[in-house]
Amino acid sequence: MQLAPVGLGSGGTSNLNGFPQGGVNQREALGGMLEDGIASIDGLKSNELSQLKRGLHVDFSDAKLMELLKSNSLDIASTQLLFNIGNGIVGNIFERKDGDVPHAQRAAYMLRKILQVIELRFSNQAEGMKNQNNLFKAREEKYQSRMNALESLAVGTTEENEVVTGWVQQLKFTLQLEQNKFEEKKKLEDQDFSQLKKEKVRNEIEISALKQELEMVKRMHGGQVLQLELQANESKAEYEKKIQELERHLANARKQVKDLEAFSESRYFNWKNKEHAYQSFLNSQHRAIQKLRAGMRSIKNEVVKTKGSYMEEFKYFGTKLKGLAEAAENYHKVLAENRKLYNEVQDLKGNIRVYCRIRPFLPGQSKKHSTVEFVGDDGDLIVSNPLKPGKESRKHFKFNKVFDQATSQEEVFIDTQPLIRSVLDGYNVCIFAYGQTGSGKTYTMSGPNLSSNSDWGVNYRALHDLFHISQSRKSSIVYEVGVQMVEIYNEQVRDLLSSTDPQKRYPFS
Repeated sequence: MQLAPVGLGSGGTSNLNGFPQGGVNQREALGGMLEDGIASIDGLKSNELSQLKRGLHVDFSDAKLMELLKSNSLDIASTQLLFNIGNGIVGNIFERKDGDVPHAQRAAYMLRKILQVIELRFSNQAEGMKNQNNLFKAREEKYQSRMNALESLAVGTTEENEVVTGWVQQLKFTLQLEQNKFEEKKKLEDQDFSQLKKEKVRNEIEISALKQELEMVKRMHGGQVLQLELQANESKAEYEKKIQELERHLANARKQVKDLEAFSESRYFNWKNKEHAYQSFLNSQHRAIQKLRAGMRSIKNEVVKTKGSYMEEFKYFGTKLKGLAEAAENYHKVLAENRKLYNEVQDLKGNIRVYCRIRPFLPGQSKKHSTVEFVGDDGDLIVSNPLKPGKESRKHFKFNKVFDQATSQEEVFIDTQPLIRSVLDGYNVCIFAYGQTGSGKTYTMSGPNLSSNSDWGVNYRALHDLFHISQSRKSSIVYEVGVQMVEIYNEQVRDLLSSTDPQKRYPFS
């Protein structure tokens, strides 16, 4: 019986364990691929990137730190490049030592970000190594089981044993090679891991020192800033106070200067005006004296002339005064005669005059029919009653005058106005309105609206004329006006202005 080992093919030893040859150099090839694959990092130029790869110093400004913080290319950069960037940032912080707190804060944040990327890579690498160890153990167990199977088959024929023994030796040699390669790779990775751990510890120490230095700088800077702000505020307040005081003094000084200038200017103008006035006064007095002297001479001449004409003028004025006295006596006679003739004319018109005023329809009565058929210019009035037949349906009335619906208050008063003059001449005059309720008595005698002169009734117009005429005659006649207000009710007359007995009956004592 011939047996062929499982997995043994024409591919050589590289197919016996499932790994490609050169597995030890796989990490180096991957690292080289990452370093060669990153042609640029945001915020760093190509020459700066090459300097970092060689471990040279690069200046990290605030703008570069901001670009690195915003960049996503750090995640694919090599670990050595990240360490070089971190060392460059730390060296740049120690070189500054100028208390630039914002720059130190950004640098610390950048270092934390780099450490996070490195820690993530260490974690991923440790996980990969763990998986690789498990894979090697599984393959070792697989090979051991095959060796056991081959050893069990070794009890066969000698020829088969020799073949199997050769194959087992070859398999052991291959396994030993793979195990050596794995141990070498593991040793290299352990060295890298140890170096990375040392770098991490060193970076953590540097970050801790930077944090302490940053806190110290913050405290120092904060205290200095606070002290400087307090000093600045105090100095500002003091200077503002001094400036305000100086401005107030300056304003007062300017005001005093302005007041003094105005006062001196006014005094100067006053003295100038007084000087001019005195000079004018002296000149005028000089001219007046000259005029007085000339006037005295002319007055003397005039006095002489006046003495001659004074007696003639005195006689002339005496004659004129006598004529005026005779004219005044004749004026009173003519005035009395004029009053007498005026009142005689009023008597001729009639001692009792009756007027009729037709009231127009009130609001809401426009649909009703008027009973007035005819209004004459000479006082005739015809009223019809459609409810009565024949001659009794019409009635004829005669008045001194009939006022139609369109007559104004002033037109009604014109016919009664002459009687006011008769009152002031000593005649008794009575003016009253008579009619049923709602016929317009109050409207005619008082008026609808006292604020407008055009709406005044007979009473107010009569009083207005009474006082107007009395005022026009006050130079020659003094009038005394009295007022009574009585009520005629149920054929009884009562004094409404009595303060003692309101029920006092007529005649009044």
